[in-house]
Amino acid sequence: MRKVPIVSVLFLFILAQSAFAQWGQGSQGPRFRGDFKPVVGAWSEYQVKAPGMTPYKMKMAIVAKEGNAFWYETVTDGQGGRSVMKMLVSGDPNDQKSVKRMIMKHGKEPAMEMPAMGGQKQAKGQDPKVKTVDKGMEKVTVPAGTFMARHIQYQYDKEEVDSWVAEKVSPYGLVKSTGKDFEMQLTGYGTGAKTQITETPKKFEMPRMPAGMPKGMMPPGVDIPDGK
Repeated sequence: MRKVPIVSVLFLFILAQSAFAQWGQGSQGPRFRGDFKPVVGAWSEYQVKAPGMTPYKMKMAIVAKEGNAFWYETVTDGQGGRSVMKMLVSGDPNDQKSVKRMIMKHGKEPAMEMPAMGGQKQAKGQDPKVKTVDKGMEKVTVPAGTFMARHIQYQYDKEEVDSWVAEKVSPYGLVKSTGKDFEMQLTGYGTGAKTQITETPKKFEMPRMPAGMPKGMMPPGVDIPDGK
C-alpha cells in the first residue's frame, strides 16, 4: 500500500484550513459572493488575477446530489499544479455550517477526506458585517461573452467587492467579480460536469512529527512527541 508523505498530508490540511478564509472572508484570493443555486451537472470556469500572482483558472461545479445535499467541487489550475476540493454541502459552501464532508486532492497525490469544518466556530473577527448595495442591471463583457447581469456591491469594513451575476450561470451566477486584490472573469459555463475525484479517498489522520520539531512550525492539531 502506498504511503502518503507527511508533507503532502500537511499541505492538504493547510489547504483545507485556508480554503474558507480565501473564499468566505479571507484577505487573499477571490472573495466572491453570489446566490448559490445548485443544479447537478452545472459548471462555470473563471480566470483569476491577483497582484504578485500568476493568473490561474478556477472551475466550480455541482457534480452530484446526495439526499438533500449537493457535492460542490472546485478545481484550481495554477503555477503550483492542480488542486481539487469536493464538499458535500447543505447550503452555500462559503458557510462552514453547510459543509458535511470534504475531500481534497493535489496533483498526483491520493485523494484524502479531510475533517469537516461544519462544526467549527469561526475565529472572532473572521465574519465581518457586509452591506449589500444593488446597483441594477448592467451589460458586462467577459471572455465567455456579453451578459446582462445584476451589479451587486458588497461593502466590508475596509474594502468593497463588486459582483455581476446572471441567472443562467450556475452554481453562483457569477459573471465577474472584482476587489482590491483580485479579479475574476467568467471564461466558460455549461452542463454535464463530472467529478475529477474518481478514486476512493483515504481517511485523513494527523501525522505525528519527529521529536524535537518546534511546535510553532506546525499547524494546530499536529501531534509532536516529546523527544529526549
